[in-house]
This record gives sequence, structure tokens and C-alpha cells, in this order.
Amino acid sequence: MKTVLLFLLLCPFVLRAQLFKISPEDTHRKHSYIIMRDGSVVRGQVLRQDTTVISIRKGNGDMTFVEADQILRISSKRPDDVIRTESYGETPTLYTVFVFKDGTQVQGEYVRRDNTMITVRKRNGQLTYFEPELLARVDTIRGGVTSADGIAADDRVFSNRFSPWLLTGQTAFAPEKGLFYYRNTLALLNEFNYGITRNWSVGASLVTPIPYLALTDFYAFDGFLPNNSYLYTKLSVPLGNRFRLALQVAYQDKLILNNASRGALTYQALTAIGTSQRNVTLGFGLTDRGKQRYYQYMSSSSTPISVDIPIPNQLFLTMGIMQKVSPLLTLISDNRINLGPRRSFYYDNLERASMSFAFRFDRRRHAFDLGVYSLVYRNNGLWDGRQVRILGYLGYNLVIGKP
Repeated sequence: MKTVLLFLLLCPFVLRAQLFKISPEDTHRKHSYIIMRDGSVVRGQVLRQDTTVISIRKGNGDMTFVEADQILRISSKRPDDVIRTESYGETPTLYTVFVFKDGTQVQGEYVRRDNTMITVRKRNGQLTYFEPELLARVDTIRGGVTSADGIAADDRVFSNRFSPWLLTGQTAFAPEKGLFYYRNTLALLNEFNYGITRNWSVGASLVTPIPYLALTDFYAFDGFLPNNSYLYTKLSVPLGNRFRLALQVAYQDKLILNNASRGALTYQALTAIGTSQRNVTLGFGLTDRGKQRYYQYMSSSSTPISVDIPIPNQLFLTMGIMQKVSPLLTLISDNRINLGPRRSFYYDNLERASMSFAFRFDRRRHAFDLGVYSLVYRNNGLWDGRQVRILGYLGYNLVIGKP
């Protein structure tokens, strides 16, 4: 019995003696190669060791933390090892991407999580730790082969950086804090968006003058592209990891030949179910156009009297689908239904509904949208009698700022 008690008392000291310990030479080098027991390699500057955890600053300035019992050795020379997270010919593995508030990303899987710390095992096998407050969102992407430093080797993996945008509408997701977003549609419409905080963004849109004047009869201006400027803001609030609510308010400048008292105000409530890479967004909106001014003449010689009549509000429903299907491709569908009867004040060109489908070709800082957009009219409302019109859609998205 005394032998057992002695062993239990000495066991923690024995285990601690078996932990890897850094040397003064390791901390003096600017770049070291930390070889893990699973064969993976971490490159960076070794800063310090706190009992069981070793702090390392990587080449891009990010901090990572490695458990000492996972380290085999530290070398000043680069090993030639390349690890594979999956074999050729096998079904690609889904990886979780942890996106932080400063724009940096870590790929891996949850190990454990509590109120003060999240532990993640990265794709190269090492453990990293961070506080929950630093996390902006969690995405899921397909992974391929990675090199020793965690960079994709056989194929590139890009997340959909433009999750706040569908094709003409918005999702309930907010732009990343401190980043500018730009989108151009058919070389005609320019949109700008900026993330002020994690949950609040502002934006604006305007029409490129020269293409607009040359294509005034183009049906896109009678459908999904506005012919005057917009200002809008969006407040987005997450409710758990897979549910998000947002409220967007937009102001559209009134047309020159319009007798309305002001431009249109649009209020839209949005609900997103899923992640930023795979989600369904449902929305309900109301457009308030204020009042329309009329002039009444009591007699041919009398001064006209102005009368302001309220314009009925326009209601609409939206549904958007965003599905990340490969490391480079996202499928997007953006749809809207205008409720109620057609009114001359609405300037919706007799549209009952709009439906769209497009491919988004993802890259690290930009993306291309290519697809089709269809307009369904009320009661053959167009002058040529067509009930449905199909238009091509081409968009370019760009994010500006520190990734």
C-alpha cells in the first residue's frame, strides 16, 4: 500500500520530466521548425514555455500554442516532411474554419470548449487555444492535402467571403468588421458596404453614368437593377451558431420626374438559418414611399391647390439560398415576390416575382457571379405581351482591407 501511495505521489513529477523542454538556443533563433509526434511541422519563433504549453509566433505574426507532450524535437533546419489529411481518391473531408474578428482564420476541429477558452486541433495536428470573445464566426469547408505549414498543397480552398450578399438582395449575415466590400453588376450598378462593428454595417449603391445612358432601354433597368442611388444600413444579431436575425433599412433617392414627397424607405426583416457558407435566408419587407402630390383647379382662372395623398405601402417576401459546394464554388439563388395588387406608384414595372440562379467562383479576396435572372410579370403586363423575361447576370465582388 505504501508503494502505491509513493507511486501516485511521484507520478506527476515523472510525467513532467517526460515533457519536452525548450533550450536557450530555441528561443534565440528567429525561425525554428517544431516537429510534432504525428509528423507535422510548425514553423515560427519559439518564445517561451509555461510548464506544459509552448508559445510560438508564426511568420505572419499570429500566435499559436502547442502542448509540450506533442513535440518530438525542435530544429533549425526545415524538414522535408509533407503530411496528408486525406488520401487521393477518397471523399474530401469537411473542415471547420474559425474566423476571428481581425480577419485571420484557423482550420481544424473542436476539441473542447468552455466559457473561458476554446481548444481546436488544427489540420496539421497541433492544438491551438483562443478566447471565445475573439471568434467572429464558424464556417465549414471541404479540405484537401495540406503541407507541413498548413497550406493547401493539391488544391486551393477559399471560403465565400461575400456571405452578406446574394445577387441583388442581402442575407442576415454582416460584413466583417473593418472591411470594405464592393460589387459591380453588369458594369452598370456599383455597390459599397462597410462593416462598422461585428453586427452593424452601412452601404450605398449608384449607377455608372455612361453605361446607363447608353442602355436606358435595357430590361435590367426595368427589373432587378435600380436606376437611382441607394443608402442602407443593416443590424445583424446571431442567435447561436446556426441562426441569425437582421434588420435592414434602405433609402432610395426619388426619381426626377416624381411628385412624391420624398424617396422610398424600405424596411426588411431577415432570418438566416445555417452558416455563412450554407444557409437559407427568409425575408419580409415593406416599402414606404411617403405621399404623392396632386394639384386641383377650382376654376380655369384660380390658383391650383396642392393635395398630398399617402401612397399605399408595398409588401414583399424574399428567399435566398447560399450553398458552398466545393473549395472554389458557391451556388446562389435570390428570389422575391411582390404582394398585393399592382399600383402605379410602385415603379416595379408590373413585376409579380423575380427568380435567379448563379454560380459564385470564390477566390481569396474576390469572386465572380455568373447566372440568369428571370422576371415574372402580372397579367402579361409588358407591352410585348411576355409573361416571363430571362436576363443574364454577371457580377464581380471584391473585399478591401486586412484579411
